[in-house]
Amino acid sequence: MLATISSYIILGLSIAAPIGPINIEIIKRGLLYGFWAALLVGAGGISSDLILMALMFFGLSHIMTFVWVKIALTLLGCFILIQSGLNNLRMTAWMENGENPEQRNGQVNARSYLSGMTIAASNPMNLLFWLGIYGSVLSGVLQESNHLHAFLVSSLVFIGIGLWNLNLAFTVHFGRLLMNTRIMKGVNIVASFVLIGFGIKFGWIGVTELVSELGWV
Repeated sequence: MLATISSYIILGLSIAAPIGPINIEIIKRGLLYGFWAALLVGAGGISSDLILMALMFFGLSHIMTFVWVKIALTLLGCFILIQSGLNNLRMTAWMENGENPEQRNGQVNARSYLSGMTIAASNPMNLLFWLGIYGSVLSGVLQESNHLHAFLVSSLVFIGIGLWNLNLAFTVHFGRLLMNTRIMKGVNIVASFVLIGFGIKFGWIGVTELVSELGWV
């Protein structure tokens, strides 16, 4: 029993741990606004993942096999990630001018949550990854007649994701206290270009698939 519980929590940790747009956004928001903003980015991402898993259960996995759906999601992810990176560069400029971005935005926590939710929902790699996880691990569990067991197993996966997000939020928050403005500015610039890089990557994938589907090559 303990081994089963641990295995699903570790699965959640392994889903959340790889460096990707959500982790970059958690680091960025944590450096700019502190612990709660970073944690709420992760909470937004988890909310999106929960909705996505439910949709997979009700048939989204079949829709995701359509080429045009993949292309649309990839291009949408490209736009959102590039836009997020550019917004982060503007926040970095505020830091350089000695301004506090939180003072310019009284709804920073709500925006952090929505940012995490939007990035997770529009990240094509996240969607495809959950499609694989659902197909290989969660599908059989969720279709069991024992719905309580299915709920507990699914919850363990998201506990693992939540533990990673909590760890990252704490790390960024306390690391922030040891940084001066110049270092924070440098980290934010790097985070901005990483997000833009992910966006360009997804855009390239989307355009390549679009060209191939239209038969232009």
